[in-house]
Amino acid sequence: MDYSKFKNLQIGHYLTILLHHSSHLNHKKLEQELRKVGLSVERFIILHIICALGGVTNPSSITRETILEPHAISALLIRMEKDGLITRTAYEKPKNTVRVELTEEAKKMMERAWQIMPELDEFWEDCLTNDEVKVLLKLLEKIKRYNLPAIYGNKKNSDIPIPEYDPKTGALTGFRASI
Repeated sequence: MDYSKFKNLQIGHYLTILLHHSSHLNHKKLEQELRKVGLSVERFIILHIICALGGVTNPSSITRETILEPHAISALLIRMEKDGLITRTAYEKPKNTVRVELTEEAKKMMERAWQIMPELDEFWEDCLTNDEVKVLLKLLEKIKRYNLPAIYGNKKNSDIPIPEYDPKTGALTGFRASI
């Protein structure tokens, strides 16, 4: 085997490695912060989506808003219900539709989690300028928008607008989500 060929990466290989490593580091930081309030990253994502959808939604809407697979969301929701974070009840109409709602415990957890979210800015603020953050957001969103339909078809929501970044507050605005 000629190992020398592995020293010369194509741009796709290198971008994949960089994105994976950066994503993994960010995930670890998020995991560390969320552990302080007793949440896993996956549970936080589900609870955040439910909050963004007004505190009440259904599994299909959660699936459209995340990259997680339907069976993974279903399993998470079952465990989250057992742990007292959500309630799942059947809608009267349409039949076979489940209503997912946050419990008071989950609302309190999300408030605590939201308070520690500024800690995640440490991941970016020492190495990127505000302008670089804006460029990074646009580029990552572009990659996601292009590849989401190719991989998932129309099963995932790709029409979420790119948020506006306010360098003074470090906040993103302009997200919207609907059932």
